Order: sequence, then C-alpha cells, then structure tokens
Amino acid sequence: MKKIIIGTPSLISGGVEVSLVRFIKELSKNKNYKITLLLLKREGIYLNSIPKNVSIITLEYINDMYSFNRKMKDVTNIKGINNKLKFIMYRLKLRYFVKKDRWSDYYNLVLSKTKCVEGEYDLAIDWHGYGNFITSVIASKVNSLKKATWIHAEKTEWLKNVLPWLDTFDKIFCVSKSCKKNLMSYERISSKLDVFYNMTDYSNVIKKANNGKSFDFDKNRLNMVTVGRLVYDKGYDLLLDIATDLKKQNILFEWVIIGGGPLKEEIEKEIDERGLNDNVKLLGVLKNPYPIIKDADLYIQPSRNEGYGLAIEEARMLKKVVIATDLDCIKEQIRDGVNGFLCSFDVSSFSNKIIEVSKNKNLIKKVIDNLNKDSFDRTGELKKIDKLLEEK
Repeated sequence: MKKIIIGTPSLISGGVEVSLVRFIKELSKNKNYKITLLLLKREGIYLNSIPKNVSIITLEYINDMYSFNRKMKDVTNIKGINNKLKFIMYRLKLRYFVKKDRWSDYYNLVLSKTKCVEGEYDLAIDWHGYGNFITSVIASKVNSLKKATWIHAEKTEWLKNVLPWLDTFDKIFCVSKSCKKNLMSYERISSKLDVFYNMTDYSNVIKKANNGKSFDFDKNRLNMVTVGRLVYDKGYDLLLDIATDLKKQNILFEWVIIGGGPLKEEIEKEIDERGLNDNVKLLGVLKNPYPIIKDADLYIQPSRNEGYGLAIEEARMLKKVVIATDLDCIKEQIRDGVNGFLCSFDVSSFSNKIIEVSKNKNLIKKVIDNLNKDSFDRTGELKKIDKLLEEK
C-alpha cells in the first residue's frame, strides 16, 4: 500500500479547498492508497467533506511559547527571563521579515521551531501552493520518497517566497496550460512542470443544485451570480462599475455575490455609497451555492487573474451562460460565442455583452445546446499520480 500525505493550511472556503476535497475523494477510492491530510489549522466548512478513510493530522510547533500566523502567546505567561527574551527576539524577527516581505526567511525561522511530521511516505503533496508556509513544511519537514506541489494561479509573483524549496519537489503540477506556460521562464523548475486539471464532481454538483436552498430572485429582473473569494484578483471593483453602468442604462437586474474574504467591508461600503443595495447582494460563504447558480440567468466572472476558473466550470455544469474575462486560462474552457462569452477587462465590454446576451434568446439557446455537449470527466488525471509513484 502506498502512503500519501497532502498538506494545506485549512479547509476554509475557496476554489483551492473545493478542488482539494474532490481530489481526495477520487484518490481515496483507490484501495492501494493510504491518505493522510496535514493541516496547519483543523478548521473550515469542508472538514466534514473529507472521506472517513482519510486520516487528518495537524502540524506541531516544537516549543509551547511559539505559534504560527503571528498569533504569539502573551510574554507574561512565559517562565524565566531568558525564555522571555528569546521569545521577544523571535517575535521581533518574524515581524521584521513580514515588514520587509522576506517570507522565505520568515518560513525558515518558523521551521526551526517546527517538529518533523512523523512517519515515512511514498508521496508528499503540497496542495495549496501560493507561496504559503505549507510548501516549506512539505519540502523540509516530511519524509517522503516523492514530492509534488500544485500551482493554482497564472500570477506567479509570490513564487519567490518558496523558490528555495521547489528544488525538493519531483513534480510541479499546474491546474491549466496557461499556468504552466507562465512558469516555463523559471529554468530551475521548468523540467518538473506538468498540467493536472482539477477533478470534477459533476453528479454531486447536479444533486446539490436540485436539493439545496436557492435565492428568491425577482423573475421580472435580469438575475446574475458571481462566485469567488472577495479579493482583488476576482475583479469586484470592476463588478461594481459594471453594476453602476447597468443601473444608469435603466437595466432591471439583481446580482448575487457568493463568497467571503478581506474586501467584504470595502465592497459593502461601495454598494451603499453607489446606491446599489437593491441590485447587488453579498451572501457570504455558502457550502452549497449551486441552487442559486442554477436559478440565475447569467454567470459573470470579471476576474483579473485565475488559475483555471473552477466556479466557471461549475456554472457550465449547470448549463449557465457564462460571461468572463478574456484570460488565457479561461479560454481553456470557454470558447467565445460557442459555450460562453469572453470580454475585455473593462466596463463597456461586460455591460454591452450582458445586455446583448440577456435580450437574445436564440443566442442563449445556442450556448446551452453547446454546453450540453461539454465533457467533465477528469478521472484520467489520476494516472499522473500513479506514474509519479512508479517513477524511480
């Protein structure tokens, strides 16, 4: 039996976490694999979605007076003047590294206070990527014959955070061809790159869409939905500009946003200041957004950056007409004018396309007919894991 350990920070909401759950579910069907999930924090709405035959462990920090994520213990609770001084210096160093954007130094310091993960594995996977601490943990604190890491985004400026550890990995899997293309300029890792498309769960998406709670859309309006973390890369500033423009053109619409993130308060403030409270609704994190996507007229994705666009794929599964930014990775699943529509990252491009499509029933029918022909079978991707394990 092959032992596989998969590392990620937590199981909070997000496309990376959704794709991880699907990956683990498919991988755990192989009785020749014994899977362990390593978390920095045992938290998140998807914890209960992990199969029962998968072990879950959390990373241990070697000294009681240290903890990760800058949530340091109160120095007054530390016994001994020397220990207090050591702790203060440790904390000051961490804060200095954060201020100077020296994350590799930050990670090295935390690693010096981190226990090695017990046991030996055949394959260790860093699922999260994104320059996160977990990459350095998998690279240096896990004993494994083979190691692989995942790249979930076209944008790669964060790669410098973990570049020193990438030499440790045997394979670097990218979730789209465009992600791989963007990394080819890094000569030290180019030979390790491969594409591994996210696993799909078509039947489960359809099941949840038909059995969950939807949103009370006003059928006399154009109803739109966007799903994604409330972060800069998802283009919510553009979304609000588009909504403002549609309102100026007297379009009756309701636009639902599903997701949580650091920009929540800023977006809420903008909605209020622009007088869009009747048009744009923030619903927060939902474990089952599929009934809402199913009942909407259009799915809109005005992103600046994506890795592949998992939410777009789920909208396609539900036969929704997608209007998205013309990104290379999105082109891998949306053929403009065939099974969806692509726009430049600007207000008029999106607004004009939304109005055009919403008023053309024949165009909508054509897209839906083509969506019915799309395939979502990705089980063949798992052969890449088998191959990696077999390589000497």
